[in-house]
Amino acid sequence: MQLLDVEIVTERLILRPIDLIDLEPIAREFDEEITRYMYPPPARSAMDVAPFIANSIEGLSNNTNLQLVANLAENSEQFVGCLGLHRVNTPTPELGVWIAKGFHRQGLGLEAIEALCGWAADEIECDYLRYTVDRENLPSRRIPENLGGEIEDEYDRITPDGRTLNIVEYRIYPETI
Repeated sequence: MQLLDVEIVTERLILRPIDLIDLEPIAREFDEEITRYMYPPPARSAMDVAPFIANSIEGLSNNTNLQLVANLAENSEQFVGCLGLHRVNTPTPELGVWIAKGFHRQGLGLEAIEALCGWAADEIECDYLRYTVDRENLPSRRIPENLGGEIEDEYDRITPDGRTLNIVEYRIYPETI
């Protein structure tokens, strides 16, 4: 399996590996509102996003990190957000997702993560998938809850810009997907 070749198509989305062409839409959308409950700080410019994309491409090439971009299926150039399955080669890979503000409250985050979980259940061996989210981020918490995820751990995490996230860690088991 080559992570650089992964493409997942859902009813409304195309999930494909991140690429340098995604620099501008990510930089434009990855702002303070989007990152409020996230570990990374907002992008101040495209230069803040370039290292993330470079590291993501390296992880794809090494088959350790599946970093995807979600675009609309009906308009494959329309950026919707990013999602990933991090530490793919471990027993407990971690899911992550963020959706551009213009696409919030449409169920696209759930659709993307559900498809990624299905891919993981078919393609990798793992004990479970981790989904970490700030306790206050109720829309994001609904994603693992809708997929049968259960809270298994809670802890605080300090972000690079000094914020404290109150993390709840869900576990999604492959047999429930």
